[in-house]
Amino acid sequence: MRGPMGPDQQLEHLSKTLNLTDDQKSQIKPILEERQQKMESIRSDSSLSQDDRRSKARSLMQDSNTRLRAVLTDEQKTKLDQMQSRMREHHQGAGGAPNAPSSPPPQ
Repeated sequence: MRGPMGPDQQLEHLSKTLNLTDDQKSQIKPILEERQQKMESIRSDSSLSQDDRRSKARSLMQDSNTRLRAVLTDEQKTKLDQMQSRMREHHQGAGGAPNAPSSPPPQ
């Protein structure tokens, strides 16, 4: 799959990976939709520098992940952590600097 997933695809992926209940899906979908809207707003804001855009996007992702995690069970949080770790490794391998020192993910 190419390009970022929309909220519906993200929800479907999380649902399959984390075995979400219907109640969890109904709580997570608005978080994903809001995150996409805000992310598009950040991307289209030409008054922001690239660093500002990146900083705002990172902050938005952290906030939405915190809200998303509040809905999950401990077991689902562990699975989500593993999934995100694999994604970070994949992205670093695909586009990261080859000799850049790796730092631990922010907590």
